Amino acid sequence: MNTVLSAMALDYPPEKLSVYLSDDGGSSPTLRVLERLVLLLEEVLSSGGSVQTWWNEQRIWMIKSVTVYTYGSLDAILKWVGLRKASFVPTNKVAKEGQITLYQKGKFSYQASTVLLAPMVALIILNMVSLVGRVARMFIPGTWKYMFGQVFLTLYNVALNFPVIEGMLLRKDEGRIPFSVSLLSVVFSLAFLYLGSIAL
Repeated sequence: MNTVLSAMALDYPPEKLSVYLSDDGGSSPTLRVLERLVLLLEEVLSSGGSVQTWWNEQRIWMIKSVTVYTYGSLDAILKWVGLRKASFVPTNKVAKEGQITLYQKGKFSYQASTVLLAPMVALIILNMVSLVGRVARMFIPGTWKYMFGQVFLTLYNVALNFPVIEGMLLRKDEGRIPFSVSLLSVVFSLAFLYLGSIAL
C-alpha cells in the first residue's frame, strides 16, 4: 500500500499528504512496521536462524504477496463466478544446471513466466521512482517531518528487493530478468503514475 500511496501522491504537497497518511507524518505506521520486523527477527533468531534468513524471509513474503496470492485469489474468484474452469497443466520441475549454479551462489533465478514477473518488477520500479521523489522532496524546507516515514518505508522496500533490481539492471547471466519483462513493467509503472496524477 505504501507503494501505491507514494507513487500516486508524487506531486502532492507534503503538508496535505500527511493528513491522508496519518496525523503525525507517517511515524505511527513506521513504528508499527518496525515493531513487526523486530518481533519477526526475534522469532527467527530464537529458532536458530540468522539475520540473512530473516531478510530472505522478508523477500519471499513480498514476492509471494505480489504474485502468488494475487493470482491465486484472482483464479479463485474467476472459478467462483464461472468464468474459468479448473485445469491442470503439468510443468517440468527438473532444475537446470544454470539454476543449480545460481542457487549455490545465493542468487535468485528469474526464469519464470512474464505474468509472474511483470507485476513484481512494476511495483519495484514504482518504489524506486517513489524513493527518488520522496528523497528529493525531503530537501524542501519544513518537509522532513512529513516525509521521513514515507522515505523509510520506500527505502525498506527498495533495499528488500535489491536482488530484483540487480536482476533487472546488473546481472548478465541466464537467470536475469528478461529485458522484455523490464520494459513491460516500465510501461505498467508509467501508466499507473499517469493514472495517479489524474486522480490526484
